[in-house]
Amino acid sequence: MGAMMGLLLLLLAGVAAGSVVDLQKRIIGGADCSPSERQYHVQLRRSDPDGFVCGGSLIGSNWVLTAAHCWEPTLYAVVNVNPTKRTPVAVTPYWISCLDFQQRRHDLMLLKIYNPTNIQYPSIALSKCNTPLKVGDEVQMAGHAATKPGPRNVKVNGESKTLQCAKLNVVNCNTRTNHLMNFPNVYPPVSYQKQLCYQSPGVDTCPGDSGGGVVFNGKLIGVHVMGGKIACTQADVFMNICEKVYKDWIKHTMNAAGTKLG
Repeated sequence: MGAMMGLLLLLLAGVAAGSVVDLQKRIIGGADCSPSERQYHVQLRRSDPDGFVCGGSLIGSNWVLTAAHCWEPTLYAVVNVNPTKRTPVAVTPYWISCLDFQQRRHDLMLLKIYNPTNIQYPSIALSKCNTPLKVGDEVQMAGHAATKPGPRNVKVNGESKTLQCAKLNVVNCNTRTNHLMNFPNVYPPVSYQKQLCYQSPGVDTCPGDSGGGVVFNGKLIGVHVMGGKIACTQADVFMNICEKVYKDWIKHTMNAAGTKLG
């Protein structure tokens, strides 16, 4: 009886240890997105082998909404990233449209992609924004960035082979000044506008998650743009696309290119 109890305790300990290891393989506090989730998610990559740059969201059959600071001259999009087969689709340079890119006060970018195979990819609708987000509301983000921090809990660059989903709660943006101090070269001290913050215990983003869509009630409501240096210590920041200036800019840019949005 004593031997059997000892074996049972060892087995339980093994299960507990395995669970800890499994969690460490995932986005901080997140999990693999299901095959039916985030089929509109886009990877933005450079042409080199280590070229993972950012995320983005298809908001039309060939339009990607992402963060302006993700732009690089050799950028291309990988759509349909959740299923096993990925489909690279080149960005059409003429239709790069950044909103206030130079001063980064409004860190948003629209990319138009062309589709040589004429396959229609799933897109996500923008929120109708009838009810503004409030502190405590739960939103979802997703990305392919690193799934665990490095030494001293500092966030590191990396890439997850699977798309990771995580839930966070809207919080007050009282840590934004700390982010600006962390990244003075990326975010100069200007008057930022139209941003919201989110944070949940044990959940965080990593470099490379920028540009990923923030979703509320199944609709796109934001674009992830910034996080702290130390994992799970500061709120992350996303652009609130329910602001009229952003929705008008998105609609005008797409309509000018012959794509009707609403």
